[in-house]
Amino acid sequence: MLDIDYFLPEVLRYAPNTSDVVGQRHLITAARELCTRLKIWRETDRFPITAPDMQGVCTIRDADIERIEAAFLDGVPLEPKTVAWLDDNEPAWSIDEEATGNSRYVTQLEPNTVTVVPRAEGTLNVRLILKPARDALSLPAFLLNDYSNEIGRGAAAVILTDPNSENPQLGIDHRAWFEGRLDTLATKAAKGQQGARLRTKGAYI
Repeated sequence: MLDIDYFLPEVLRYAPNTSDVVGQRHLITAARELCTRLKIWRETDRFPITAPDMQGVCTIRDADIERIEAAFLDGVPLEPKTVAWLDDNEPAWSIDEEATGNSRYVTQLEPNTVTVVPRAEGTLNVRLILKPARDALSLPAFLLNDYSNEIGRGAAAVILTDPNSENPQLGIDHRAWFEGRLDTLATKAAKGQQGARLRTKGAYI
């Protein structure tokens, strides 16, 4: 992780009169959007699941959980599911407050927490897709090495389209570039390193 000050020159290239505080805030916003779209920040974590909430808390600093990719409770694999899926398929899951046997699923009830279903205690190992926290003081080094221009222009786009901006059109241009770049990178990420064709779903009436 790198202090966010290392990223400031990337936004000041495009919005040179920006204060450090404003620049930092919008750098985080751009980095969050990039990580949400591309799903490129992956980390593994390990923490206890304990009573009474049967929840574990992510220990990775300056990060929010975007998605749970894989999870194991005491070595037993769990299937990541959304709250909506659990409501449809396990209607009583949220009101079973006691440990009720072997867990099969893992979900998120609150930001940066992980809950196993049915509720049980143990040690959880997870692979997570992350994004920077809104109050982050540092960002992953790979974002500076690989995506500095994207984050800098994404942050500048917001700054330069502020109502008090002297050149809002420049901000609009940066925003169009940023969104187009994310579209391109998201397509590449979806194809993977093998360059496989994307699978599409047919539309039926």
